[in-house]
Amino acid sequence: MYFWNRTANLSAVLAAGIVATSSSAFAQEPPFSNTAGTVFDIIRKGDASTLSCVEDAGRGMRQIWDKRVDGEPTVEAFLFMARYSDGANIEIAINPEFGSGEAALAEALRYARPLGQLPTVLRAGIKRFSVHGGREGFHAGTGQIVVYAETTDNRLSYDHLEESIFHESVHASWDAQHRLAEEWRAAQNRDGRFLTGYGAKNPEREDLAETALFAYAILHYPDRFPPADTRDTLAAVPARIAYVKALLPPDEPIHFALRDAVACETDVSGLN
Repeated sequence: MYFWNRTANLSAVLAAGIVATSSSAFAQEPPFSNTAGTVFDIIRKGDASTLSCVEDAGRGMRQIWDKRVDGEPTVEAFLFMARYSDGANIEIAINPEFGSGEAALAEALRYARPLGQLPTVLRAGIKRFSVHGGREGFHAGTGQIVVYAETTDNRLSYDHLEESIFHESVHASWDAQHRLAEEWRAAQNRDGRFLTGYGAKNPEREDLAETALFAYAILHYPDRFPPADTRDTLAAVPARIAYVKALLPPDEPIHFALRDAVACETDVSGLN
């Protein structure tokens, strides 16, 4: 219900103070290549997380897309339930290739806290978070995110895991409703250019997730985004920043109660 309240006035927000640009501006080079390659530490390790506990849920058969085999094999995954103080619950499924419950738990814990740092409106749409070995690119679909452990190592090396999870959470939680929405397409046309080269190459699939991360920085952590890059972003995609602003208002908390939280019977996170 809270999410729908946030989107109710989207048209009014977009209509206010946005000047149309020429469609010829689409030929302009995007100011950034892609969000995965940027060094902006927008979401920091010390930022508050809503993670309450992680519960061992045993083993279970799960069908999980795996880029390494270009398919969706069924595996007997190690399962954990991450529970959050805002009432969100996310199943973390670890590929059995990790070998033991202890190794699987250690891998699950790399993601449980960063997931709790997401805005509630993004975490609310994630039902399963799956982890394979290897170094493929992260990917997501409605309700699900899939990551690869060696890619995680790389993203951690330049403090970008949280930002990568944010990007994938947009796919999991917002794509179905927003990436092809009439108002989003109108915002793209009003802006007349793209923020990243990756978004420009994949305008229907990646532009929303690419834009949302930088919008989040400008709206909620402006001190963490260099002034010159803020100016470039606002100059390139003002209508799309306004669109995201309606979904993540800067004058409202990013975490709020979805429902009553469920406590873990046994917390295996070692965090409490």
